[in-house]
Amino acid sequence: MRVVILTPIALEFKAVSSRVTATTTVQQGGNVYLEGKFKGRHHDYEVIVCETGSKNSTLALAAEKAIQLYHPNLIILTGIAGGVKDTKIGDIVVATRAYGYEAGKESADGFATRPETYQYSKELIAAAKAISREENWRQGASDQAPGTEVLFGPIASGDKVIASTTSATYHILKYHFNDTVAIEMESFGFAQAIAPYRDIHGINIRGISDLLDHKAASDGNNQVMAAEHAAAFVYELLYQLDGSTFIQNKMDTKTLIKEIFDLLFSADAMKEIGSDFKSAANGSIRELWLKIKPLFIEEITELQKDPKDVMAQSELIAKLKATVEENDALKTEWSKLLEASKKETAAAAAVNIIHSKNVVQGSTIQVTGDFRLGDG
Repeated sequence: MRVVILTPIALEFKAVSSRVTATTTVQQGGNVYLEGKFKGRHHDYEVIVCETGSKNSTLALAAEKAIQLYHPNLIILTGIAGGVKDTKIGDIVVATRAYGYEAGKESADGFATRPETYQYSKELIAAAKAISREENWRQGASDQAPGTEVLFGPIASGDKVIASTTSATYHILKYHFNDTVAIEMESFGFAQAIAPYRDIHGINIRGISDLLDHKAASDGNNQVMAAEHAAAFVYELLYQLDGSTFIQNKMDTKTLIKEIFDLLFSADAMKEIGSDFKSAANGSIRELWLKIKPLFIEEITELQKDPKDVMAQSELIAKLKATVEENDALKTEWSKLLEASKKETAAAAAVNIIHSKNVVQGSTIQVTGDFRLGDG
């Protein structure tokens, strides 16, 4: 499972990156990424962390770049925010929606808002609600987060810093977005950027570092604490998350087509085509073949004449590639069947040794009873 975590500023990046192991720093596309590992209960994660900078447009560009470079299953925006409604410093807000409060029309009659809103992943929000009902996430915070509450509601964002409840911008926010729980400067750009990617699940999780009426009194310690609380909640969410029912394990098109070709159309595999792979013990291979065969009858027939014909191989590969690039649902279906075939093959290769000292080289060994290495 691959997750990209975006943090606007340095102290947020520090809170998030401190929990990642086996890290390396990579510079790509003008951005610097920290790549590492995190082990969850249900998934081993590849974690990519990026400090993006503030403001909606900056965050949107960073999110788009990260998606294009890493093709993640999950993408998370986290850090600090200002509390608006029923919050206190140190609380956590899990965004249910993103509001862009600056969209509108300025005329002689004043400002007329044109509200824009985006949703986050309902599956991730549901998982976060389950985490919030437990206390385990607090153990990840250095202060154990005493008295901290986890709230769910909209987070609004614009490129202005709202420092007072008497400001004109705050009155717009209160009148048109009165269920807003927190505000910051990135969530709307983030939500806009990830919206077209239906197979990527995104969420925004923030720690409250200040309140509007007392923003000037907020200090760096509150920001560090709030960022730590948010990071602790993010990693407990990842640890507990079982995404197998709603997250698609994606494979890039080039790799997918290569593996399908090697599996079904190599010289050895071509011998099974005439029998529709009926002799194959792996049911997923047969199912994959029966999905692909009707779409490429002419190309397959040509390749059957000479399985080593480079021209025929190239034509089939090109058509396979073009087909999945035009049909995301088909790509997902083939990817799942390919992964299932790998699991079946791995399971068939496993060897159970019970009450024996014999070892089969190259096999996956599960051992019970009296087992020892060597001739003793």
